[in-house]
Amino acid sequence: MQKIPLKLARPGMKLAKPVVSDSGMTLMAEGMELSDGLIMRLENMKVERIVVQGNPVDLAGVGGGTKFAERVERLDHLFRGLDGDGWMMEVKGHLRSYFQIKAAAQEAEEAEKQAKER
Repeated sequence: MQKIPLKLARPGMKLAKPVVSDSGMTLMAEGMELSDGLIMRLENMKVERIVVQGNPVDLAGVGGGTKFAERVERLDHLFRGLDGDGWMMEVKGHLRSYFQIKAAAQEAEEAEKQAKER
């Protein structure tokens, strides 16, 4: 299962967790297969991230050159000397995942802007 920015969602991907609104209402159920229409509907509802089955997107190299990618690169420096602290390594892992998702979303948004300008 992988949390991805909605901008990287593609038809055929299946939801690993339900999409829930801020008020707690289920918008889409776990196991639903995404289509162009469903992705557009989620965009209209201002959903930013979804959790899909498997690992369809390699976030490691995505978003290079964005401010969030720079933050991912700085994590090793910021957490230096804490390798023996399991809890801090867990925090570092969560931050890495968060910044990778944000970097991928920022890169997808910039690519979309450039495509519209053409």
